[in-house]
Amino acid sequence: MSPGTGRLTVIAAGALVAGLLPAAGSAAEEGAVSVSAGYVCEGAGGTAVDLPVDFTGSFPASVRSGEAIRPGDLTMSATLGGGLLDGLPAGEGATVGGSASVAMGVAQGPESADYPWAGATGEPVQVPADGTATVSFSGAMPSATAGGAGDVVFTLGPLTLELQGTPPEPGDDSSPPADPADPAADPADQDDPADPAGPGATTLTCTLADGQDATLATVAVPDESGTPGGGDAGADDGGAGQGTPGATGGRSGSAGADAEAAPGDEPAETGDVTPCPPGQPPTAELDPDRLIEPPAGTTTLTLPGVYTCTAAVGIVNSRKLNGALIANDPHAPTLDSVRVLLNKQMIISPGNFYNGTRNVAEFTLPDSEATFLTFGFMPVTGKVEFTNEPMTIVTEQGSSIDTNETTAGFYQALRVYDVKVNGVPLDVGDDCRTSAPLDVVLKGKYPEYRVFTGGTLRSLVTVPPFTGCGTGGEDLDPLFTSTLSGPGNYVELKQSPLCTMPCTPAVPGLPADG
Repeated sequence: MSPGTGRLTVIAAGALVAGLLPAAGSAAEEGAVSVSAGYVCEGAGGTAVDLPVDFTGSFPASVRSGEAIRPGDLTMSATLGGGLLDGLPAGEGATVGGSASVAMGVAQGPESADYPWAGATGEPVQVPADGTATVSFSGAMPSATAGGAGDVVFTLGPLTLELQGTPPEPGDDSSPPADPADPAADPADQDDPADPAGPGATTLTCTLADGQDATLATVAVPDESGTPGGGDAGADDGGAGQGTPGATGGRSGSAGADAEAAPGDEPAETGDVTPCPPGQPPTAELDPDRLIEPPAGTTTLTLPGVYTCTAAVGIVNSRKLNGALIANDPHAPTLDSVRVLLNKQMIISPGNFYNGTRNVAEFTLPDSEATFLTFGFMPVTGKVEFTNEPMTIVTEQGSSIDTNETTAGFYQALRVYDVKVNGVPLDVGDDCRTSAPLDVVLKGKYPEYRVFTGGTLRSLVTVPPFTGCGTGGEDLDPLFTSTLSGPGNYVELKQSPLCTMPCTPAVPGLPADG
């Protein structure tokens, strides 16, 4: 490719995929980004309300052609006033938090692509008496790769805020109680302190105000001589930070039919994720046996939750057979999605010494096919059907993001069918399955995993004995129990970042692909 020709590849799978892409040469020099922008949101009654927003983060000042651009985490502070919090709980002790996504774009010369920043989370903050609260949302940024020289310009786009408010705890209301002797004090109008008004939720859709500079950052990609490329949309200094207005209009929504991946960055062909159905969030309750007792002094808030969607793929190793099968193969024509009700419960504490979330997920997995060498020499193929119960996802975090840990637990039954031994069908019947569900407990820890940005989860599971295997009086239970059942079977899943409905999640790569 000749210098100055922009070939752009966007890997929109957050920190997970960014960590998988090989970087060429030495690490790029980081540059701080600090950008203020004005948005206009639709408030109550359709009125337009100004929303001041500040973005801070880091981008490389420059990279070589073919090197992945890997921004640091981005933080967005939004000052919510002017009635944008109307409809949410108010009063002393009320809080507001939630999640944010920005439909950003990235461009290099004539090439452009969508560059979504999704799954950013805002920790709850108290709402002052004036009804104006500043909430900070943080999340990982996707990676992008330029296959030629020229400035790569990252631009801001429409903003969506999913806000959740929580009412004051009983006894926190600063207003004096009504006098029972006052005839105007109707008991029917009094709030029951044991049953405070439930938390509220609202969605704000916002666009950049007229005349705003949409540029978030500019990364220089010099040609082979070391001089900056011919990109004409970037900042004059070629560094990270706010530059001249970038290309905000006419984006194709993809990298284009002729876009090229840089050497070593070509993603394997993947299937399409089945979108989570709109209006059908998970309805399961949290599994009380999987909840972690929070420290003393914390407050548990029960919330309606935010409906989000993701995709997860993985491998399951059989310890006895020294083989593996793929769960939700990303290279299959279609992949199943995971419906997540985020923040069904939130745990908060004074001084932010501890916070956590309790989330519920519901999902199905397509059947998998596996080939093993039974007893070391006999090739056996079979299909596996997964039946999953809802997943309870618990996060815990101290005062620092470095302490963020996640535990995701669920029960899963396995059924084996369409079995062949050395190519000859073996009739195992229609009900050859584990005698009890597997107890799967996956764990992940920052920076390798966060619920919002995805990443890697791991577990060791015990496969129960098999039952119902065989037909015509032939008992094959001992065969499957001896070859498959037992402890120490390794499970590794990779999850894509959460997206807020309606949306279609990204496809993560298999652990073996990384």
